[in-house]
Amino acid sequence: MIRKWDSEKIEYLKQICPGRNEKEIADMINKKFNTTFTKSAINSIKSKHNIKSKKVVRVYTDEVVEFIINNYQGKDNIELAELVNKQFNLNVNVASICNFKANIKRRKGINLNTGINRGCIKKGNIPMNKGKKWSEYMSEEGMKNSSKTWYKKGNISSNADPIGTEKIKYSKSNKDDGYIYIKVCDGKKQKNWIPKHRLIYEQHYGKIPAGHKVIFADGNKENFDIDNLILVKNSEELIMNRRKLIFDNKELTKTGANIAKVLNKAYERQKGL
Repeated sequence: MIRKWDSEKIEYLKQICPGRNEKEIADMINKKFNTTFTKSAINSIKSKHNIKSKKVVRVYTDEVVEFIINNYQGKDNIELAELVNKQFNLNVNVASICNFKANIKRRKGINLNTGINRGCIKKGNIPMNKGKKWSEYMSEEGMKNSSKTWYKKGNISSNADPIGTEKIKYSKSNKDDGYIYIKVCDGKKQKNWIPKHRLIYEQHYGKIPAGHKVIFADGNKENFDIDNLILVKNSEELIMNRRKLIFDNKELTKTGANIAKVLNKAYERQKGL
């Protein structure tokens, strides 16, 4: 099989390209010249010789551009699209007009924005129900039906996570990123969720004292084995971080925690705490 491009094949390629995809083109050339060109080979040679399969129809011709520039003032994009379509028998939409305006501003520095937007509330408009009671603008039946849609205190959204749901939650503090939280109740906003490792620790040892936190001995925030959870004071954790006493090995971290307790105790005695 021959797989070499020459002037005859390229000329034939130019003739058959319009309106056909690479597979159709490859089939026709291979049949005519007894070759084995693939779709990628056709695409490559088309790119090399700047051969287009489809004729590009230019919507915004110089005539259309001039018409828009002369007629855009005082019209929003909806009106302008309707005017262009009627004048030139086109089918442009609002998005197309917006893109055109952005392109002509970027390429030629021509700003065609009028500031008109039919969907905006105009300055000075006063809502029909402003300062009025329900009974002044709504029927008795309308008030009754509307009251059914009120969100009443204690209501739980139909798409709310059920109690027991677990998810990774992120806080503004990077040190808390990646902690798994578990939903324990409804109706308490942020208190509906608590870190899973704290919950497990409290289930074994009771409430965590103020000024203390639970850390993962091996650094794995998904290892909830009670033996992997260590209770430390905030000040002790600070010492562990500063002196690099937290390790991937839980036994080493536990030793580091004991060292931090001793150092923190010495510091408290020195300060008379």
